[in-house]
Amino acid sequence: MSSATITLEGGDQLAAALRAYGAQAQKYVDDAVNATGLELRGDIVKRYQRGPASGRTYEKYNPRRTHTASAPGEAPATDTGRLASSVNFKREGAMSATVGSEIVYAAMLEFGTARIAPRPAWVPAVEAIRPKYIKRLEAALRKAAP
Repeated sequence: MSSATITLEGGDQLAAALRAYGAQAQKYVDDAVNATGLELRGDIVKRYQRGPASGRTYEKYNPRRTHTASAPGEAPATDTGRLASSVNFKREGAMSATVGSEIVYAAMLEFGTARIAPRPAWVPAVEAIRPKYIKRLEAALRKAAP
C-alpha cells in the first residue's frame, strides 16, 4: 500500500489553541487539510494519466493494445487506469487526512525494486503541494485569529 498522510506536527497543541478561538477556527484548519488532501489526490492521478511516457513501447494483449511505458524517473504511465483509479482520499480525524492506494505495485513503482527503477509520482506531488499547504494553513490561522 502507498499512502501520504497529512498531519500537523504539534497538532494537539494547535487543536488546544484553536479551541480557545472557537469551533470556527478548527473548521478553517480542517478545510485547509481537506483541500490539500483532495488536491494531492488529484495531482497524483494526473501524474499517472498525463505524465510523459518516453519508455519502451510494446504490444499488450487482453485487450490488444499498444502501450508506451514510463522511463525511469517518470511517473508511471497509465495503461488500464487501475493504478490511477486506486488513489483515494480519506479523512483521518481532526486536522488529518490520508491519500493512499491499496494496490501493492503503487509502492513498487514509486520507490523501485531490485528489477524496476523508481517511477515517482507521490513524492514529487507531495513536494509540489507543500508550499500551498503552508499558505492554506497560514490563511486559516489568520481567519481564526480574533
